[in-house]
Amino acid sequence: MPPDINTIKQHIALKQHIAFFITHPLFQRHFATDLELIQNHLDAGDDVTVLYCDAELLACDTNTYHEPGQCLLCRKTRDIGLSLVDIHRKGNINQRSYHNLTPANRAELPSIKTEFASLHELQTYKVDNFDVGMAALSSIVSYVMNAELNLEEHKDLIKRYILSAIIAYRSVQNFLREQKVDKFYFFNGRMAIVRAIMRACESESVQFTIHEAAAGNNTYSLYDNSLPHSIGLMTEMMRENWEQAAANPTERRRKADEWFQNRAKGVKVNGYSFVENQEQGLLPQDWNPNKKNIIIFNSADFEFVWVSEEYQHHIYNDQLDGIRRIIESLAPHKDRFHVYLRIHPNLATIENELRPLLAMQYDNLTTILPTEKTSSYALIEHATAVITFGSTVGIEAPYWGKPSILGGKALYQNLGSTYNPTSHDELMALLFEDSLPPRSTDGALMYGYFYNSFGIPFQRYVPKSFFSGTFNGQEPFANRWLFRAFTAYKRLTPQVLQHNVNERYILSTLMRITGNTTHNAQKLLQ
Repeated sequence: MPPDINTIKQHIALKQHIAFFITHPLFQRHFATDLELIQNHLDAGDDVTVLYCDAELLACDTNTYHEPGQCLLCRKTRDIGLSLVDIHRKGNINQRSYHNLTPANRAELPSIKTEFASLHELQTYKVDNFDVGMAALSSIVSYVMNAELNLEEHKDLIKRYILSAIIAYRSVQNFLREQKVDKFYFFNGRMAIVRAIMRACESESVQFTIHEAAAGNNTYSLYDNSLPHSIGLMTEMMRENWEQAAANPTERRRKADEWFQNRAKGVKVNGYSFVENQEQGLLPQDWNPNKKNIIIFNSADFEFVWVSEEYQHHIYNDQLDGIRRIIESLAPHKDRFHVYLRIHPNLATIENELRPLLAMQYDNLTTILPTEKTSSYALIEHATAVITFGSTVGIEAPYWGKPSILGGKALYQNLGSTYNPTSHDELMALLFEDSLPPRSTDGALMYGYFYNSFGIPFQRYVPKSFFSGTFNGQEPFANRWLFRAFTAYKRLTPQVLQHNVNERYILSTLMRITGNTTHNAQKLLQ
């Protein structure tokens, strides 16, 4: 018996048009999240449109220099992954390139600013509501691993990221004007292309959901109409997560404790541990328990400083400036205070971050190299106070009963477990207190519980590790021989030849997507 008219009307009312922009096929965990969400909506009877790059982005986070071999791998992986979506579904799926410029959009491109006199000028550059300069910075500094970007050295990359982001922004705007979309999904939102999608959705008042990794390999997380890096949003989520588990306080506390204790033990989380090569309990040779020992744990500025205005340094010019000023302010009191700078293990091979830190020479400073076996947790245990600039250690210290002082912004700053000075003088006053007490551990417990519990379990993606797994029983990867061939090309082909091939490929791509002649395309890239 066919359904009655009211049932049909109800189904039509509930049926949604869901859009996806797949930007990271070679990041399997995040690509698998796209596939999982696509399958969920198709199973629910929704119509799904999948937008993707068909080798049209001049620069992106999976192929910074627009190498043709990398484009081939990305496209093949995308096609294989999408082919694994179950064909027995209620909804319909449409796949197409994101590229959708109007003649007016093409005419706009020569007026887009791509050269900048300062980082501030690049950071604050906007087109309409799109903070394209900040977005480009976020992508580029993550690639070069240096928050203080050399504009001259990376001017070509800046141009290509700016142009690619603007083309993505205008194309998604046009797509949203042509079709009614109920919700738009994409990854992360921080970097150039994904932020272009986010700002396009905002400009057209379209609801969006950003997906990211979550507490474990088998979960993902969703953020409605907000960056996952928002301090306010994350604070609210952590508090809510904690309150929702109030019915079982014993288990809640166990999971919170487990997160902190696993980190101290060197248990690998998401494929790595920063302390696995450290010697438990080992302190520096010059450790003097009769002094007030201040431990500074630095972190990589490039990871967050260009996410948004929310993360800009508010006390110091940058992290290095903060470290220097703290050490120099304590130098006249070296008989009472000694500073230990623990350089983050993640910076072991990043020379531009290491060089200025190693150049600091003060009588009241001991620098601990990223590869040294000195135990970070022994330093926390015996510290008078811990200072951080965003490092997770800033929330771990109060859990272990130590005063934690923030010299920069952090996701956990509003949980009530850290001291958050607003000036250098205020920070120094905390250090000079006779006996600075640790703040409440409540916020630290919220944080630990959240990062040991939050997330939505995968139903169809089965992870083998943080980096690999299967979707609907198969690996969503291109042929392994393609990877091997590309790896061999990268290893054996002279760099000059690779550069020339990439440059020609970039030029031909720009001509294709803008309809420009060789001369006009070259002018855009000059």
